Amino acid sequence: MEENMNFQAFLKGNAKPIEDIEMIVSKRFVDEEGNVIPWVLRQLTGKESNNLRKKHTKKIKNKLGRIEEQFNSEAYQEEFITSSVIFPDLRNAKLQESYNALGEYDLLQKMLSADELANLQIKISGFAEEEIIENSMDNLVEEAKN
Repeated sequence: MEENMNFQAFLKGNAKPIEDIEMIVSKRFVDEEGNVIPWVLRQLTGKESNNLRKKHTKKIKNKLGRIEEQFNSEAYQEEFITSSVIFPDLRNAKLQESYNALGEYDLLQKMLSADELANLQIKISGFAEEEIIENSMDNLVEEAKN
């Protein structure tokens, strides 16, 4: 295989941007005309995800005096989710005050039903899976054509 074959496609300026996704998280949030307002979600980069993982990993000494890493998956997941929500702005003080919430994840928990929050979490955690499935389907279609 030739090394330069499609190398140009991988250069930053040639890659397609990672697109934001609109999602109906809840049918309870509507505009003046009764239209459901979609939320806007962004896909975190691998670097952002790794930085969050490092942030929520602590080094501790065990009983034998050895250093071990302890990963707080719950805190990681919460921040991953809140970092993915662009709209509504979960950092907005007025929005947090209206729900008597302290912080972004507390706000989500108070704004959404358990099912709505679970669907949001599934969508956000499924970004990568969705792309893998989509690419697999594209490959299956190509194979079927050949």
